[in-house]
Amino acid sequence: MIKQSTQGDGQVAQSTQVQTPVKIPNTKEIVNTLCSDEFQGRLTGSKGNEKAGEYIAKIFKDIGLNPLFGNSYYEKYSQKIASTYRGDENNAKTKTVNNVVGVIRGKDSKKAVIISAHFDHLGYVNGKINRGALDNASGISALVEIAHILKEKSKDKPFNMDIVLCAFNGEEEFMEGSRAFVQDIKSKHLYSSSLYNINIDCIGAKNAGKNLALHNESRLSEKLYDAVESTFKKNNISFADSKVQGGSDHFSFQAEGIPNIFIVQENIEKLANKPTDTPDILDYDQIDKIANAICDFVEANDGVEFPNWRSN
Repeated sequence: MIKQSTQGDGQVAQSTQVQTPVKIPNTKEIVNTLCSDEFQGRLTGSKGNEKAGEYIAKIFKDIGLNPLFGNSYYEKYSQKIASTYRGDENNAKTKTVNNVVGVIRGKDSKKAVIISAHFDHLGYVNGKINRGALDNASGISALVEIAHILKEKSKDKPFNMDIVLCAFNGEEEFMEGSRAFVQDIKSKHLYSSSLYNINIDCIGAKNAGKNLALHNESRLSEKLYDAVESTFKKNNISFADSKVQGGSDHFSFQAEGIPNIFIVQENIEKLANKPTDTPDILDYDQIDKIANAICDFVEANDGVEFPNWRSN
């Protein structure tokens, strides 16, 4: 059998080695790895951030995802980088950094669901590493679990639409990575028929709210919200019509008129962006439960279009 391998630049190469089963790390293992000293808090443009991208790209390859752009899981874009989180703009340098993007190809590649989570965080703040377990190693661990489950299901029966898995960079710096991605798919005229986004950011904290905060401020996403809430009820996922402070990568889709939903936990403000945001504050069973519910939603709504209110 032909075995795919990933080169250092995230490209998929071919070899003739016999393929052996590869163990995909579970949610807890992924969070612990991303929050380790080696990854340095994952500040965009840092060595730790680059290592995080490499780690996620390898998992995408092991799962068997296809690259969306050419033969690389990396989507390159340019961003101003300071030495510290939102540091001195006058000393910031423009640098090429990467999103990590894979796809499960469906029967109709004019339609897609984009499932996303960001992998960057704050790096060192006041000399202390901010590990970003809740924000947002939790979302990346759910993204990987979703990718693994749906890829396995696609082997028995292909989905009717593409499922794109995006690990975004630059979210903490005004959502630069997701903005670059949305502009890329627009300029390349991808998914001209139907597109929507499920964005995951900060889930599974033991001492935050018991519900997901699914407040919908987006008129163009009403049909999508109703469908997600119906699936969450079926899967016993608690949610409320509440919202959290701040934004996330779904804003980049919202700005371009693309339906979107933000999967986030209530009352995370007191936990995120602090040195105390470490792997021990997370409930990994809850992260898995949410990931499975999102998979259930994708299956139940395979091929369904969620037109925004402007198209009605």
